[in-house]
Amino acid sequence: MQQYVNTPTDLLSNEQLSQLMQYFNDQYRVGTPVISDAAFDLIYTPILKKRIPNHPLLTKVQPESINALNTRYEHKQVMLSTNKAYEHSDIESFILRCQKAASELCINDDLLFRVTPKLDGLAASYIAIDKKIYTRGDGKYGNDISHLYANGLTIIGNADRDAVGEIVVQQDYFNSMLKEQFAHPRNFVAGLANSINLSDAGKMALKAGAVHLVFFKNIECPCVNGKQLLDNLDDLCEQAKHSLPYVTDGTVIEVINDKVKSYMSHNERHNHWQIAKKSVGEIAEVRVQGVEWAVGRNKITPVLLLEPTWLSGALIKRVTAHHAGNVKSLGLGEGALISMTRSGEIIPKIIGAIESVAPSIPTHCPCCNQPVQWVNDAITCTFDGCSERQVSAIEYHFAVLKADLFGRQTVRRMVANGYTSLSSVYSITYEQLLSCGFGEVQAKNLLDEINKTTNRPINDYLILASLGIHALGKGSSKKLLKHIEIDELNELSANQLNSIDGFGELTASSITSAITERFEQISYLISILNVIRTPMIAKRSDVELPLNRLSIVFTGKMTQSRSDMTSEAESLGAVVQSGVTKTTTYLVIGENVGATKINAAKAKGVEIISEAEYTQMISAL
Repeated sequence: MQQYVNTPTDLLSNEQLSQLMQYFNDQYRVGTPVISDAAFDLIYTPILKKRIPNHPLLTKVQPESINALNTRYEHKQVMLSTNKAYEHSDIESFILRCQKAASELCINDDLLFRVTPKLDGLAASYIAIDKKIYTRGDGKYGNDISHLYANGLTIIGNADRDAVGEIVVQQDYFNSMLKEQFAHPRNFVAGLANSINLSDAGKMALKAGAVHLVFFKNIECPCVNGKQLLDNLDDLCEQAKHSLPYVTDGTVIEVINDKVKSYMSHNERHNHWQIAKKSVGEIAEVRVQGVEWAVGRNKITPVLLLEPTWLSGALIKRVTAHHAGNVKSLGLGEGALISMTRSGEIIPKIIGAIESVAPSIPTHCPCCNQPVQWVNDAITCTFDGCSERQVSAIEYHFAVLKADLFGRQTVRRMVANGYTSLSSVYSITYEQLLSCGFGEVQAKNLLDEINKTTNRPINDYLILASLGIHALGKGSSKKLLKHIEIDELNELSANQLNSIDGFGELTASSITSAITERFEQISYLISILNVIRTPMIAKRSDVELPLNRLSIVFTGKMTQSRSDMTSEAESLGAVVQSGVTKTTTYLVIGENVGATKINAAKAKGVEIISEAEYTQMISAL
């Protein structure tokens, strides 16, 4: 399964996607997650919902990875997971649902909400009469793990009544006694529950009173009404995070009224009267163990090698330092201590340096050993024969065109065998691929992907952007090609480019020079690819296009490709905006639309139409 972790999901069959998701879930359950909760919830789960909507990960409570060593137990009440929320608007919607339920029950009292830390451990049920403890399991049946209680598990709460809670280890104890042996506190707790024969570390922790079963209902916490909850959400979540001496991974919010709880009920996975606001922005202090310098198209990028550190649910070992200027100014190198976070709980990001060192910055390219040049804050290799630059250029081109299979290792093999230009890659034969060392199936798949790329329609601005010219990305390329045809770019002067809004004098000069150098490559690409040309502003003024003077925003999940819809709207004369403004004519919505753009459209008097209504409008033109 490890081979799938960094594989784009659109390359996976449904069976492989299912295996990947199950692998992610299993690793989380045993305390060794390979991606963050946010990545699982916001990136992979929506894809699973689209492709396999009835998958058990979406419809069932997921059991912990506990070996069936002990007696199975049928819970008196089903133990469910907690639904997750990442945005303020999600909590606002949850409150409104609770208030609506109260209104339908004719409850006029101000609803109160309980705000508790979401403990990151092992869910368990406690039966007071015989002092038995059972795992949640699949929600209906759990496993007997009462041996933990017999060996010193501490109950936090009223042990005279049945209760549900979380088995956790005190964070200070884990950091001082267990961190070297176990990747994460949840990993340690899962190991305890998974074995009758306790390890020495487990016995010591239980004997020291460091392993607790914390009953949810006995956690002291604030109770607030809906307005107080929304007005102070961040403060309440921060307070919950530090209120108990255990690792947390969010905040649990639940309505208190029992009648409302009963009325709102649950589905097979979670209660509707409860929601978990997930924590974001966790910060860690990490020691740098070394620096790698990765040669790219336009710069040599420093990558910090880190002391492996858990951050927002994932083990971080590397982080980009972006450019040499950053390494120089912050003093980054072996032995430095940095603070870092994970942007959106997905991408590791350096916040700053706590302890700096004298950095070592290469004077020669790590690949070809040619002298490097400083360009602003970056060092760059300018030798066209540098193999890593050639690899990066080819890989980047196919990535911008959204062609699959041309990952770094694949392209490296091609370049190593002499296929160092785009023209040589596009014209490569099956026999030549075999001679590079590719297998028969892989060679066939690569040829199929090349054929798909040359046959499907591709916007001209993507072709231009795929060349990796500095300061000429997708947006700038589109802006440029609204003023000049792609096959006339060799006639573009720096003064002409400078006159276009958004291009400065310095970038205009460097861009036109780069285009002149690569115009033969541009001509080759537009001769072999199926090019969609960007409508030019000058031609628009000569013809009254159907959508002239209309400004459109597309949002939500569409049945069509969003980029295709944008290209079509622009070809008909519309201005496609990324956000709703007072100049927006239509907000076109698909499925799963967030509240932000809807509310903005209503506030600004913008007409909101569905994708179907928009398609009907376009068809009638």
